Amino acid sequence: MIKAISISLTTLAFFGCSTVSQNEVFDGVKKETSTRGIENLQWIKTQKEADSVNESVNTLLSSPLSQENAVRIALINNRSLQQTYEQIGISQSELVQAGLMSNPLLGYSVGRGGSVTTTKVTLDVAFLDLLWIPLRRELGGLALEETKAHVGNEVLKTARDVKKSFIDARVAQEQVVLYESQLKSYEASVQLAIRQYTVGNLSKRSFLKIQDTYSHARLESMRLNQENARAREALNRLLGVYGSQTRYSIESKPLDISIPLQSPEGLERYAIEHRLDMSAAIKAVDYAASEAGYAKNTRLLSEVELSAESEKTTDADRFNTFGIKIPIPIFDFGQGRVGKTQAMYNQKVHRLYEVAVNIRSEVREEYATSHYAFERAHETQEVIVPANKQILEETQLFYNGMLDGIYELLEDQRRYGEARMESITAIGMYQKEQADLEYVLGGDVNATDK
Repeated sequence: MIKAISISLTTLAFFGCSTVSQNEVFDGVKKETSTRGIENLQWIKTQKEADSVNESVNTLLSSPLSQENAVRIALINNRSLQQTYEQIGISQSELVQAGLMSNPLLGYSVGRGGSVTTTKVTLDVAFLDLLWIPLRRELGGLALEETKAHVGNEVLKTARDVKKSFIDARVAQEQVVLYESQLKSYEASVQLAIRQYTVGNLSKRSFLKIQDTYSHARLESMRLNQENARAREALNRLLGVYGSQTRYSIESKPLDISIPLQSPEGLERYAIEHRLDMSAAIKAVDYAASEAGYAKNTRLLSEVELSAESEKTTDADRFNTFGIKIPIPIFDFGQGRVGKTQAMYNQKVHRLYEVAVNIRSEVREEYATSHYAFERAHETQEVIVPANKQILEETQLFYNGMLDGIYELLEDQRRYGEARMESITAIGMYQKEQADLEYVLGGDVNATDK
């Protein structure tokens, strides 16, 4: 009996160790995300790896930061994402644990009465545990697959958030630079107005209007610098940088408009097939179904103990006994566990339906908002900005011919500046909508056209 138990324990030890490693699971995550345009993931586990990541971040920040490099930095340096990677370690450890049998219990006792001494050695093994290991391993494998999909989805979310935050920082920076040139123009106009008012060529009312315009321009400049600081710090948090690393510069390449998807056909189906949160929801249903089956199979006979006992009394032969302990289902028929797992399965099924409905809705919403954002950005860039530029040029001619006053010139300068600011904002909004659309599709925006 003891020999059979030893063989079983050796076999279980072998199977308990024959599981997929954490690195193999993480490689699977990297494979899933690479097909969606996200690469170069790194899981920091040691100080050496942390130092290597820090060196890579410093190298990427040494040149003007692009959106691509911002995403690259976040994927290796964002500590919230690193916490998410650790879910792989937790799930993989649970899978290993699921393949292990409960430790046997070894007992030893000594009894003495008069000149008689009795020693007893016992060994108890939860032998039925062996039969449930394949089921537990199946559950652990499904949970690990769900975790892998969840981690991959968090990677895509982080990439989307970094892209949007980078766009906010780019827009804020461009608006500050643009408004600085406008503010200089306002300052020159005020200086000219002071000279004209001093010599009597400008009324006090007009002079006060110009001063008021300049003061409001300074307030707007302060607001834009405030927004720039806020947007930059939001990006810093996602990049996971601090100290001297935050003194990077952002590339000054002009914002542009890419052509959006022309047809919504097939987008919903594509998203359902490629969204990793959809894959995670499917795996959750599979896990709940297997868990319900496990609870049903073990409802009456979840534990069986084999026991071996060896007793030796003074001046008597050693007496060996072997036994078995089986729970008698009189009060607990496992109905509570079965009912709970069934309810959890139903819950996961409803959750899967909810995720599918939400994904389809998100695709329709983002497709529509992306197109409206494109139309707005195109209208401001191609119509409103050129029209206000022409108006300003005409007003400048009128001012040079003394047909308009300086206040009219300043007003048209303000409107032209506002048009340019609005154009930058609209282009930024469109690019952010494109980042959202790419995420809700579960991959490249143009993937369905390839």
